[in-house]
This record gives sequence, C-alpha cells and structure tokens, in this order.
Amino acid sequence: MRKRTILLTVCAAALVVGLFLSIYGKPNYLRETLITFPIDPNATYTEASSNLEFLQSTDEDEYKLRWDTLSVLNEEAAIRQDVSLLFEDGVLKDTMSKWEENTELLAQQKEVSAEDSGHYEVITFHHAELRRPNNEFRSAQAISFDQLYVIDSPLSPLHAFKIPETAEDKESKRILDYILEQQQTYDWDDLFEYYQIPSSQYRRIPLTKIDTYQSESIPGLTMEETTKFLGGLWEGLYKNYVLGIDLNGTAVSPIGSTVPLIVIPKENPDHVFILFRTADDTPIQLMQSIPAAE
Repeated sequence: MRKRTILLTVCAAALVVGLFLSIYGKPNYLRETLITFPIDPNATYTEASSNLEFLQSTDEDEYKLRWDTLSVLNEEAAIRQDVSLLFEDGVLKDTMSKWEENTELLAQQKEVSAEDSGHYEVITFHHAELRRPNNEFRSAQAISFDQLYVIDSPLSPLHAFKIPETAEDKESKRILDYILEQQQTYDWDDLFEYYQIPSSQYRRIPLTKIDTYQSESIPGLTMEETTKFLGGLWEGLYKNYVLGIDLNGTAVSPIGSTVPLIVIPKENPDHVFILFRTADDTPIQLMQSIPAAE
C-alpha cells in the first residue's frame, strides 16, 4: 500500500492559527470553512455541551440514539459555528455541523440508528467569530464531550448507561473498553511503524480525549499555546477530515474512519502528526506546525 502523507502548514501569522493545507489541494465543492482567530478573553461560553441519550429499541437488536449539542456565548457573535463527531467503538459513525450569523446560541440535534452493544463517544468543537473595532477578528472556543455504553446481552434487556452502577454493567464496560484499547493500540503501533515515527519520542492523544486540555496544558506547551493549538487543530480537521479526506484530489467521506490520533513530541513540541485510517483501511498522516505564543 502506497504511503499517503498530507502535509499541512501554518497559515498567515496574522491569524496566529495552524491551518492544514493539503499538498494535493482541495476538491472545489468543499466551500465551507471554519476559521479561528486569537482568543478574546472577555467572550466566554455560559454553556457548551454534548449529549447522547438512548431513545428506544426498534427490535431485539436495533435501537435509536438522540445526539444533541448546545452552546451559548455571553454575547452575540458575528458567526457561531459548532462541529460534532460521533464515534462508535473507535470508528466515525456520523457528523453534525451548523453555523449561524449574529447569534449567541447554537443548537443541533439528530437521531441515529444503531444495533448491538457499543461504546459511543461524541466530541464537539464550539466556536464563535467575533468582529471588534478596527476590523479586528477574535475567537471564543470550547470543547465538549459525552459518551454512552449500550449493552445488548442475552442475560438482560437492551439498555444503556454513562456510568455503570451494577456489577454486570461494570463488567460489560470493562470488556468493551478492553477490546477497543487493544484494537486501537495495535492500529496505532502499526501506523507509527508505517510512517517511521519513533514511538518513545511522541505522546499519543486520541481526539476523543482532547477536551482534557481545555483546563490543563499539553506537556511542553503553555496554556496559551495549548489553546491556540486546539483552535488550529479543529480548523484543520474540519477542512481536511470532516468535509472530506483528500486522496489524490478525490474527496473521501470520513464516515467509517478511525478516531484521529494526535501525536505530539514529548520534547520541544513544535509540530504534531494526526494519524488515522479511512473506511477502506487507507493510512493517513497529516502534519501541523505548533506556533509559539506571542
């Protein structure tokens, strides 16, 4: 299998964000963008949430989930934009994205059908574009996360939980977590070998765990640098993952692809790799520079 590496570089310093730029260029029908700017410390979210809810069983094995996101800024923004990713057992099941002008509130909702036992994770990037005097642009951003375990067992009725309470549910969670951890570790090790990345020199952060770094800095980066990095990361993922994965000029749907793995040097982190596989098992490597704080 031929190695496909999509290199991405930092956009103009005036934007102080990392933009992903494909060496192949983007398909011309991908017109939507998400653009981040320096953070405005006075603009904050009074609410930013993602939620998964078990709705009903349609038959013995099939069921529906309700997936919704909500974000409320403390002021009206020129553009509000949220992008949400739903993963099932480490694989992208669906996406939601919405933007509106001149509003502080943004809400999304979708029902999805599923079957059998599964671990569902949703990660959402909430963004606001703010226009200040003298044609200055600023951003406000937040990340939210939720998860749900659905258990389909012959020993109990089809049901779901976020935090297991019974011994049976704790064991079911342990098994699902163990299986996914083993699968992901094997796949990540294989991707590291494929792209010849020295494993001992890099830190691994699945995209589904990136919300941790809203309140703590990534080792080797300041909190300001971490926040700037997160904005640039989501800007690039939206363009080169959510809207379509560019393979030799052809846009491939991200549905069915694996959770992007964020790979950052343990020492002097000045770049990051993003590794994943498409639905047809094609390995993908993206690269982004990490700009230092001003």
